[in-house]
Amino acid sequence: MRLPFPPAVRSLASPMNRRAHQRHRAVMHATSLFLVALVAGACTATSGADTTHGTPAPRSAVSPTQSTDAQLALARRKIKHVVFLIKENRTFDTMFGRFPGANGATTGKKCRSNTPVKLVLAKDRTPDIAHSFNAGIESVDGGKMDCFDRIAKKPRYPYVQYNQAEIPNYWRYAKHFQLDDMFFSPVYGPTTMEHLWSMGGSDDGIVTQEGNGQFGSNGIPREYCDDRQERTGAFPAGTSPTDPRIMQAEDQGKASYVASRYIERWACITDKRYRTLPQELHAHNISWKEYRGTNSYVDPLREVLATRRNPVLWSHRTTPDQYLRDVKDGVLPAVSWLTPQFSVSDHPPTSMCAGENWTVQYLNALVRSPEWKSTVVVLIWDDFGGFYDHVPPPHPDIYGLGPRVPSIVISPWARRGVNSTVLSTDSVLAFVERLHGLSRLPLQRRPVDAGDPAGNDMLGLFDFTQTPIRPLVLSERHCP
Repeated sequence: MRLPFPPAVRSLASPMNRRAHQRHRAVMHATSLFLVALVAGACTATSGADTTHGTPAPRSAVSPTQSTDAQLALARRKIKHVVFLIKENRTFDTMFGRFPGANGATTGKKCRSNTPVKLVLAKDRTPDIAHSFNAGIESVDGGKMDCFDRIAKKPRYPYVQYNQAEIPNYWRYAKHFQLDDMFFSPVYGPTTMEHLWSMGGSDDGIVTQEGNGQFGSNGIPREYCDDRQERTGAFPAGTSPTDPRIMQAEDQGKASYVASRYIERWACITDKRYRTLPQELHAHNISWKEYRGTNSYVDPLREVLATRRNPVLWSHRTTPDQYLRDVKDGVLPAVSWLTPQFSVSDHPPTSMCAGENWTVQYLNALVRSPEWKSTVVVLIWDDFGGFYDHVPPPHPDIYGLGPRVPSIVISPWARRGVNSTVLSTDSVLAFVERLHGLSRLPLQRRPVDAGDPAGNDMLGLFDFTQTPIRPLVLSERHCP
């Protein structure tokens, strides 16, 4: 049986693939420059200081190493807990475009125009912007990164960014630990599919959020496997992940053609081949939990029939308050997914200050506990939210990748500094699988080449021989 994410072999000389190759080459070129600098002993300076503790911020870029058996052995000794903390709807340039030493931008582009657009200072609450799968295709525009203005109610909405004063604690985490400036969302959008990917490495073809008229007979949205009448849009079963016509349309920013390929189907994954990482962890007696705040857009276990109908697996779906108790009691599982309630998710138009305070509260609980010394937290924002970013994402298949999102690796063993390794949610899955000796999930994205984030297990981002980075306890802010 052919797996849905085989290595793609496509003629880069053909017209339909040339732009995809250019997009991928742009990312690989940036990565190559980074590796050349590493070999030559060059370093990228980062300025500033940790204003909470007065210690210098890292002065050089992260120097990732090749993953080795010796490093894996050390990782298994040092890391007992992986926390995947997922916030919502911001790009890298929105939050860290001004971060010293990072690959950021302070100006953007509008659709098919050479006139630069200044990224103005964002307010605590910003308007919500379209961030659907199609909006992602349109804004990326085949790697030109110039049509964000076409997906917003007002063209200026996507062209904003925060500075350090506006999100000081997020910047403190980035300076104290490791900031990833080449982390891409796994799909063009939106949230529901991104979170499916965070557990299964695939969305089984589903690419749209339930719309009006698709909520089922009771009219309640996002009940997924609990409502057989609920519908959503998806690529037809059997669609190749490298379908040449869809790939070409995406390379040309033709979201309308891609949308014409969708069919309507039940908003529930019933394919018996589809397995999630929680299922694999459970099968191998590895502890796990989903600490999920109230947010109907974020409910991946409810979107997969095999997990929704299994009472034992379903019992691992609990609340962020339980996370606080588990950390305090020293019973944090080996792998966990932590997501907040919508009001503090950072999703527009909610308050960034309130969302940042929630993150500080939950990370403070961890770093004050004995669990800290053996934990890795991967903090990301799930999708681009419609906001501008200037780096074209790789294009391994018809699902994405989507635009860059912020990522901070928080751990005593993280290599401090700015890391420019190409990463994605796929990389986090690969990290957990490698750490626990698990096989790749059946429908999980397969790496296309050595530069594809699906093949990066992230072990090279850690130094298990270094003096552990000390805990960072921060104060919550008074919000406007």
